[in-house]
Amino acid sequence: MMNIAIDCLRKYQLSTTFAISMNEPRVLITGFSKFSDFRYNISEKVVDMIRGIKFNNFTTSTEILSVNQEGASLVANKIYSGEFFHTIIHLGFSSKSKKIRLEKFAYNEFGMTQKDNSGRQISSGKIIDNDVDYYTSNSPTESIEKEFNKESNVEWSIDPGRYVCNETYFKTLSAINFNQLSDITNVLFVHLPSEDILDINEQSRIIIRLIKCILKPCIEVVGGVIYDKKGRILSCKRPQGKSWSSWWEFPGGKIESGESPTSALSRELKEELSLSISTSNIVAEEFFDYDEQSVKLYIFDCGIINDDEIELLEHDEMRWLSQKELLDVKWLPADLPIVKRWYIEGIPNPHQD
Repeated sequence: MMNIAIDCLRKYQLSTTFAISMNEPRVLITGFSKFSDFRYNISEKVVDMIRGIKFNNFTTSTEILSVNQEGASLVANKIYSGEFFHTIIHLGFSSKSKKIRLEKFAYNEFGMTQKDNSGRQISSGKIIDNDVDYYTSNSPTESIEKEFNKESNVEWSIDPGRYVCNETYFKTLSAINFNQLSDITNVLFVHLPSEDILDINEQSRIIIRLIKCILKPCIEVVGGVIYDKKGRILSCKRPQGKSWSSWWEFPGGKIESGESPTSALSRELKEELSLSISTSNIVAEEFFDYDEQSVKLYIFDCGIINDDEIELLEHDEMRWLSQKELLDVKWLPADLPIVKRWYIEGIPNPHQD
């Protein structure tokens, strides 16, 4: 009976610690100590250079991991014990890298070709028995690709090796998934080249950009393309007093927590236009980076609607626009790439013969 009571107390303490820590937005940045015959580990140097930098309202923590089993398990053990991080960036050194490599995958597989700092060398076998074969980084891929699409010194990689770097990455992602945090905590492993390949100040600058990019909020938004009988589409003018007032947009709005895109759109169309519409057909998607946040936009086909069915409840004005008229109004920046495509290629309309 006493053991049960102690176990319950421990679970309560863990859940309380976790609940409190989730209210403190934290970023964890890790590097590794030197290993093998290398004089130093550049990942440790980069962590030292960015230690103390403020990233908005996030508290930044740093760790230098030992190149052995203990170091590979340290962050995972923090997660299992109830510590919460919004973002975890693991930095490591790869002597074979010619660029900064963003690792997409972590594999449940040992393949150590040299001893770690404890003398351990496991040439084969699983890192964690009865776990998946690999995990995929849950970092915001689209935001990162947009940020670094013109950066020649950064590339995605699908091979993190099978040394302690991969072991660390896999154990961290396994802990995140075990604690059901994969939708909350971003995890990414980054391999750094030597200073002979890329100056350390430039590497630090890129890592700072990467962290800022990952920490930028990303919201999901739905919009509806509503047609009239002439094949024109509806555009709505945002009201005075709201952000981006007097700009034009597809009717719709933000997907709230727990909502599906279609249920969010149904709710928004009811609130904005007094329309009861059910839809499932996506006609366009767009990812757009504002300065303060990123937006993932889904546009759904909402069918043909008559003027007299629409009641403007939130917008100042509405207009029906033909293909030639699409650019006659000032569209929201996130909507504009879609509208420009339709202006050139034509409005997709499955309702026309």
